[in-house]
Amino acid sequence: MRDSENRQYDIAWLQYDRPQPMYDKTITQLYDRFYAEPVDFNVDLEGEFKRTFLDWLDGHSASDLKGYRNFARLDVSHGCTQYIDDIYQRCGSSNVMIFEGDYKYHWRLNNDIVYTTLASLVPGKELLISMPFPSIGDVHPEMQQILDRCEDLGIPVHIDGAWISCSRGISFDFDHPAISTFCISLSKGGIGSNRIGLRFARGEPPGAITIMNDYNMNPHALMKLGTKFMRELGPEYFWRRYTAAYHKVCDDFDLSPTKSIHLARTRDGAPVGIRPLLRYIGPGDQR
Repeated sequence: MRDSENRQYDIAWLQYDRPQPMYDKTITQLYDRFYAEPVDFNVDLEGEFKRTFLDWLDGHSASDLKGYRNFARLDVSHGCTQYIDDIYQRCGSSNVMIFEGDYKYHWRLNNDIVYTTLASLVPGKELLISMPFPSIGDVHPEMQQILDRCEDLGIPVHIDGAWISCSRGISFDFDHPAISTFCISLSKGGIGSNRIGLRFARGEPPGAITIMNDYNMNPHALMKLGTKFMRELGPEYFWRRYTAAYHKVCDDFDLSPTKSIHLARTRDGAPVGIRPLLRYIGPGDQR
């Protein structure tokens, strides 16, 4: 069931089909302040956004994220969805390998998708995998083996890091030799209606994102909003506000916790969204 102001603290409001990322009135208030601010055309918005993004990643004290500063090229991206589209456009859908349980967007692009496995990875194709993995809210349990296997086979790996902004307790080193690019967006952290993120690359990937960055085609409003979001709310924002509510929902509805604020799992391991119930309880602090 979709979220609404008429939500109740009831099992009927668990989201099995489409778990929604966390959102509350503090994001609306952030938007209100943003829209009221005067525009300063003398600021290097792109450089400011990139510097703030790296500082924001450094500030993730509840996760152990490493290796992202070893990627030489940084490109602004319209969230991880543009990053995914860019890879499909460059490689073609038949040459992009996806694991079952990944972002449902891949299935929406191709309802006949054939998922790969650790054993069926194919040289000559490229792997796109989410970290955290959306159906479990954590690093894929075979992630290290997958990366090592891809390195052995010469398969470039691309990491969709969309859920980093809504997760805690994640331990991951991006500087594995198999990883060619990765992208982290702020969408799941609360500003999904204004998608903005940063792609990290070892080289200069061909495609739309590179072109848009090389020719200064990135949207100033989104970069400015993303910078404001990171500076004012900081990393792991919803976890700091809703940790107590999260564990109460899991206890009350017999769910297993994950490392992503809007997601839990049922007894049989199925992912379930809990945003409506979190919003019903409300935050544990009033920051």
